[in-house]
Amino acid sequence: MIAVLILSAALAAEPAGGPVSTRDGLIREATDWLLNGESLPRDIDERLMRLPPADRIEVLIFLRRSGMLIGPGWTIDRLLAPAKPTGNQARGAQE
Repeated sequence: MIAVLILSAALAAEPAGGPVSTRDGLIREATDWLLNGESLPRDIDERLMRLPPADRIEVLIFLRRSGMLIGPGWTIDRLLAPAKPTGNQARGAQE
């Protein structure tokens, strides 16, 4: 009974809407894709590059261990590159 209440509260607290660009948000989305039998979206590299390097590495580890990310590894330069600003952040910096 208590577990149901905690689960419903956690689900109600989740943000709704478009792509999430945080470490926890990407891991949550990747878990949903995995459970639904979906593959990674085409823009996953771009979304990962928006994260700070430490968060990017954690998400990449999750994707590799879950079996969703296959293929060649990332170079150290890409892993440690600074986070790229999102569209809204880039526009705000120009103003």
